[in-house]
Amino acid sequence: MIVIGEKINATRKQIAAALENRDEALIIQTAVEQAQAGAHYLDVNGGNPREGQEVENIAWLMELVQDNTELPVAVDTADVDAARKGLSLARAKPILNSISLEHERLEGFMPLLDEFDCKVIALLMDDSGTPSGVDDRLERAEKLIETLAASGRALDDVIVDPCFLPVSTDTESAGRCLEAIAAIRRKWPDVHIGGGVSNISFGLPKRRTVNLAALAQAIYCGMDAPIADPCTPDLMPLVLAAEALAGRDDFCMNYVQAMR
Repeated sequence: MIVIGEKINATRKQIAAALENRDEALIIQTAVEQAQAGAHYLDVNGGNPREGQEVENIAWLMELVQDNTELPVAVDTADVDAARKGLSLARAKPILNSISLEHERLEGFMPLLDEFDCKVIALLMDDSGTPSGVDDRLERAEKLIETLAASGRALDDVIVDPCFLPVSTDTESAGRCLEAIAAIRRKWPDVHIGGGVSNISFGLPKRRTVNLAALAQAIYCGMDAPIADPCTPDLMPLVLAAEALAGRDDFCMNYVQAMR
């Protein structure tokens, strides 16, 4: 299981303010808390509408996070220059978050895989938008996995993001996503499957409850690399329990040792 801590993201008001004010203490605290909670990677997103600022933000975040934790980093950006800067500063094998089938993004990001040894999140988006069913997710997964494999990327370095969509706008969307996860796991057992599960609860009250339910079901279906907040109460124990129930924890030893 790979848990990617999601909290250092400029879409969060607190992190956006810390980036603007260069608040080192808040970023360090957020990184350390996630590391102590059990994250395996820390996602860093320094998105900024001002031209060129995202590159500086990523560089600043990479230094702070790596100086204060021993965890590898997931470089989270849609900007090629920011991605290159982040990957170049990684002190351990990073994750590139993310490549998709959107033409401009694919053309811009694929050369980075020749420059850097990294895992890569394969987001199942293309120029027509977000997938909504099982078949379109499988078709896009096949195209992306084949493209990445042809570039020399090992399947173990690929994390497929099936695109979790808000269940509040389509009550069947979660079921289709879970079915796709199971199908991807069966067809490509060596890839990882991840993504931002919390997207599923947008527009609903008590989102934490929905997120935990979705996480448990997704793990059972084959997800093993969630992007989540490890500081959420009960989230890490739920991950361990869900893996045990899914048959991916021999004799439940990981769960037992963690509970002890």
